Amino acid sequence: MRILDRYILRSHLGPFAFGFFVTTGVLFTEVLKNFLDDFLAKGVSPITIAEVLLLSLGHTVALSVPMAVLVATLLAFGQMAQDHELTALKASGMSLYRIMAPVFLAATLLCITMILFNNFVLPESNHRLAGLISDIGRKRPTVSILPGIFIDDFDGYRLYIGDKKEDSDEIFNVIVHVEKQGRPPDVAVAPRGRLYFGDGGQTLYIELYDGEMHSVPDAGDPAEALYRVTLFVSETVVIPDVGERLQRTNRKYRSDREMNITMMRSSIADRRQRIVNLRRRVADQCRKRMENRLAMLEVAPDGNRPGLQPSVRPGRLVAGAETRLRDTARIERSAIDNYERQIRSLQVEIQKKFSIPAACIVFVLIGAPLAIRSGRSGMTMAIAFSIGCFTVYYLFLTGGEKLADRQLLSPFLAMWAANIIFGTLGIILTWRSVSDSSTFNYRRLNPITWWRRRPRASAAGSDGLDTTSTKNI
Repeated sequence: MRILDRYILRSHLGPFAFGFFVTTGVLFTEVLKNFLDDFLAKGVSPITIAEVLLLSLGHTVALSVPMAVLVATLLAFGQMAQDHELTALKASGMSLYRIMAPVFLAATLLCITMILFNNFVLPESNHRLAGLISDIGRKRPTVSILPGIFIDDFDGYRLYIGDKKEDSDEIFNVIVHVEKQGRPPDVAVAPRGRLYFGDGGQTLYIELYDGEMHSVPDAGDPAEALYRVTLFVSETVVIPDVGERLQRTNRKYRSDREMNITMMRSSIADRRQRIVNLRRRVADQCRKRMENRLAMLEVAPDGNRPGLQPSVRPGRLVAGAETRLRDTARIERSAIDNYERQIRSLQVEIQKKFSIPAACIVFVLIGAPLAIRSGRSGMTMAIAFSIGCFTVYYLFLTGGEKLADRQLLSPFLAMWAANIIFGTLGIILTWRSVSDSSTFNYRRLNPITWWRRRPRASAAGSDGLDTTSTKNI
């Protein structure tokens, strides 16, 4: 690597680190805002909080690296333009393409690295983060108990409360479902009660007062085939192992953002096979139904054609069969639509693993000419313009994902539209910068320059000549 290439790359390292840490810090603020209150309420240890933040770095880095490339390109080339280093290089016969070559190569290598990161590191970090957040959610479940909502966080129990006092353990209008294997659950209803922990926080006690216990006996016992309602003054429901201490689990399920490309392609193939099986089953049901209906027609005397007056054979037409067939077809059609949405979502995630890293190259193409043409006076405006570019780029990604999920846009075009548009614009700007043609004057965005460019009012005499004196005294 030549000395010039090393110098150009070294001038990008500081701005890249600056942009990376600033962008990561902004995204981390959003993570803290989403989780910090819940962590403090559940008493999560600082080590666990640090683990959550570390795992959150996965999707944070995936977005902050392209943004850092754009900031580094603008700052580094803008500084070189300000110090007239680019002018000296051009005077020595070096083209802008040669000056941008080491940065473009570094961006390409960074793009490949981020593709590997998005395919192998990011899914695992997302999977572990989702599992850890789920485990934290089961810790101190009373913190997450909200009035008016059934809570299913307790294994074998469902809990509903109408209201609770935040400063005490009192609860009101309580319904507790105690699941029983092989028969309907027992249901305890009480107007008031208490909710508290015991056994070092591993057992949850629900004390109910002046309530009723509703139970349905085992259907296999004829002697007990009665619906029972038991009145009680005080009843305690004990729920063990509720997780006052954080219990780690091995989460098996993976969402689309927790899969690598191989997993997603396998999942797509599986869902496509399910769609084929559903369509084949619907076709078989319809064909069999049609054959049954055709068999109901009375054969004409010549034995070749159906008679003009068809008659239904007794017992062959079952009331409601068509309705059931129609309802079944609707359910399976809905299942097919659901599988197709899942396939589109997986295809979007596959394209996203390539399109976001490719933004590193695109931002070099668009950032270098903008910084070079801005010079000393337009550097601040160039930085603001870069933030606007990344905002528009992110809106393209989120909007394209929504359109792809609704089947209004192909997954490829939804994820690559921003790269195509910004890449084309970057190529045009780079070409015009090489040919020394004006690309964009940032001073036009400054309202002060608008006032300075306004023509001065002239006082015209009776002969139509300008009588304003221009002589300096």
